[in-house]
Amino acid sequence: MIGPMAEPKTKPAPTRAKRPQKAAAVPPAAAPHEPQLARGRTPPLDPKERHELLHRGVALFNGLRYWHAHEAWETLWRAADEEERDFYQGLIMVAAGLLHLQRRNARGARNKLGEGIAKLRKYEPTHQGLVLTELVARCDLILDELNEGLLPYLIPPVIRFVEMERAQDFNR
Repeated sequence: MIGPMAEPKTKPAPTRAKRPQKAAAVPPAAAPHEPQLARGRTPPLDPKERHELLHRGVALFNGLRYWHAHEAWETLWRAADEEERDFYQGLIMVAAGLLHLQRRNARGARNKLGEGIAKLRKYEPTHQGLVLTELVARCDLILDELNEGLLPYLIPPVIRFVEMERAQDFNR
């Protein structure tokens, strides 16, 4: 019988193993020969990969898949040197503007097309094997209609290459 002064018998609390302390996160030191990249930037791509991404983006753009073209070109933009960044950003913005137009968002289309055209003008008439004059002219027409308060139906611009990469024999 437990008396008024007697304490109830309880099991002792189980002992827990202590968790090891986490080491403080230390950023990896940059290699001495590698410059530190700005936020959002990636190391340069090899020429073959740049070529493939540019052409994949053009194929997607010409197939009216503006979001996907934007994604391919964004990879190039992040890895580009300063002289090329506006070129890729111009392509990205034009694609974004046309995507807005597909979605019937006049304000977004007007803003992105205007910004993209301004960036691409610096690279006219051609750059990296792409005919920019036609692209910019077609986008200018769309932008004019948007600035007049119209929401044009999209007759999509096409990005053409300056020359065919491999001559094809059509005489077979």
